[in-house]
Amino acid sequence: MPIVIENKPAQNLVIVTVDGRFDFTCHADFRKAFTDAPKGTSFVIDFGKVAYMDSAALGMLLLLREKVAGDPTRVELRNTQGQPREVLNVANFGQLFRLT
Repeated sequence: MPIVIENKPAQNLVIVTVDGRFDFTCHADFRKAFTDAPKGTSFVIDFGKVAYMDSAALGMLLLLREKVAGDPTRVELRNTQGQPREVLNVANFGQLFRLT
């Protein structure tokens, strides 16, 4: 499975781990991670296993940003490296999200 969603309600946190390709094929599963999340939920998107991402993934991240009303403290893009980090840098997503 390319996406694993871990809900931590006690911490008001959702951790989404993407494995392999982060592209349009992940869209439905990725949306499930945040669509029904309660207001105030924070999100960690773990890129540690992502080998490739495309513009569809950028769009999905922007949808998540809308969910948190643009609050950059509520979304962390964790373990960004390699090609995904390059894509995020070129798109200036460091201005919109915390990249770690």
